[in-house]
Amino acid sequence: MREYEVVVIGGGPGGYQAALELGKAGVKTLLIERCKEKIGGTCLNVGCIPTKNYLHTASFISKISYFEQMGLSLDYKGLNLVQLKEKTTALITEIRTGVLWMLEQSKVELLYASASFVDANRVEADGEMIAFEKCIIATGSRVRELPQLPIDSSSIISSNDVFKLNNIPKSIAIVGVGPIGCEFATFFSALGVEVTLIGRSTQLLPSEDEDVSKALLRVFKKSSINVLTSSIIEKVKVNKDEVELFLNDTQESIKCELVLSATGRIPNTGGVNLENAGVKMDERGYIEVSPSFQTSQENIYAVGDCIDTPAYAHTAYAEAKIVAKNIVSNESKTNTHIIPATIFTNPQIASCGLKEREANEQGIEIEVKKAFFKVNSKAKINGDDSGFAKLIVCAKSGVILGAVIIGVEATEIIHEIVLCVEKKITIGELRMIIHAHPTVSEIITYI
Repeated sequence: MREYEVVVIGGGPGGYQAALELGKAGVKTLLIERCKEKIGGTCLNVGCIPTKNYLHTASFISKISYFEQMGLSLDYKGLNLVQLKEKTTALITEIRTGVLWMLEQSKVELLYASASFVDANRVEADGEMIAFEKCIIATGSRVRELPQLPIDSSSIISSNDVFKLNNIPKSIAIVGVGPIGCEFATFFSALGVEVTLIGRSTQLLPSEDEDVSKALLRVFKKSSINVLTSSIIEKVKVNKDEVELFLNDTQESIKCELVLSATGRIPNTGGVNLENAGVKMDERGYIEVSPSFQTSQENIYAVGDCIDTPAYAHTAYAEAKIVAKNIVSNESKTNTHIIPATIFTNPQIASCGLKEREANEQGIEIEVKKAFFKVNSKAKINGDDSGFAKLIVCAKSGVILGAVIIGVEATEIIHEIVLCVEKKITIGELRMIIHAHPTVSEIITYI
């Protein structure tokens, strides 16, 4: 029987980051992942990296008319999707090779197999018993599938299947108005696809600021994206050359060549026999953890998408570092840091801290400060001056409580506000910071 100080189950951002930290600290660590191609998890293989690579390409396509106005003669004949897929696969392979190199340098052992708990101190993998003093579960998440919209990876696809497409559809219905659905609506619309975006909620991005949702809706309508909120898929009919979606228990239907189910993800906690280890889950399948990420078994921790924290790779990275430090130093530190939320639509969206709605619900007296990108020179130079930056400020102290930005490079600008919220910087102090000109981050100085 093999024995380790720590066994990590899952090679995604949370898993491999924890293993790296432990390995560098001299802890005998085994990282178990089903196969080499799964190293990097959802983020690397079918999430953050390929999605943003596709969206980055689409952003250039959407600016072709602007480039031509600037005197650049372009002979665009359409996107070669096969070539984009091949380049994205090469990018994924390159990044995975780097992760594997770092694991090797940190002396982390790798085992490609499916792991299953035997008890609170042992797992079975690849037919052998493996004992551990401590364990970290980082099994991630999987695509949510609606009963009335079964994914066949042909006519009805998941977000994972987008990166397998060789041909651009003429029309697509995207079910789900959260970040995944809105990002893919941006991508396909830029390619000239007829896009219908369908969601149950009353607004786009239901967890985001209402002002942002309205601003994005205006952009989508300008891009001829058909947005249907407060809409429920009752049934689906797959025909020879099209798919027909029936909405809201009526005869109203949407016909399209392809359907993308983008209704979110659920924790991937089945199949590892958590009950054998006495690890508890909630009613939604998330592993229950303490503030220091310990499960109901104190020697077993969990991080990333398998627990109920913001489902971002950067959240998993942060949790993994905290858990590794707790294991090495026998501490119980928690995550007290502000987590930025990012959405890579066009324009980009980013937020952190308290939203206006949340502040009002908590009875906090606030001031809302807002500035529009139309006054930002660099945004105009970049060919997109849509959107705004909005700060939520404590009315009494002037301390910045939160922010939301929709506009060019919002996902980069937000980090300045993350620091402000975390360090309790006031609006007066922020205004004194000198920003280079011309930059998109200057938008902060106009607030």
